[in-house]
Amino acid sequence: MKQTKLEQLELALHYLVSVLEEGSLVERYDKATRESLADVLRLLVEKVNDLPLNVPDNLVQATAVRAIIAASERSNAVELANRREKLERSQREVEASASIQGHLLSEWEQVKGSEMEYQATCQVCGGFVYVSDTSVYNLLLDTCQRL
Repeated sequence: MKQTKLEQLELALHYLVSVLEEGSLVERYDKATRESLADVLRLLVEKVNDLPLNVPDNLVQATAVRAIIAASERSNAVELANRREKLERSQREVEASASIQGHLLSEWEQVKGSEMEYQATCQVCGGFVYVSDTSVYNLLLDTCQRL
């Protein structure tokens, strides 16, 4: 009897995960929230399945906490990768534009004290450009000219 209830609960959790990922039944939650909830539930099922029988309640609760932490770490890693991708895309776009305008950019240098901010200087005119994952400040002339 107890085994049947556990199987039903696991089936219900798997269904809930799929509904969260698909989104049509829970439209009020944005996609990131749905994905985060689904990831926690998926990890919870995996971690509980790995527990030995008759484990104390406090260890089951600790397993739930570990599932939340693991999902948060995954989410942070995905967010960081997305931010890096945006940064690299902005750098490539700036490099292409600067090249068309005749600028010769130095290597990208990380701005001191920042994680996702870089700058490059034109080796000919001395103008520079600043790029982060959220913004671009282009202080290069429309046409490169030695000053």
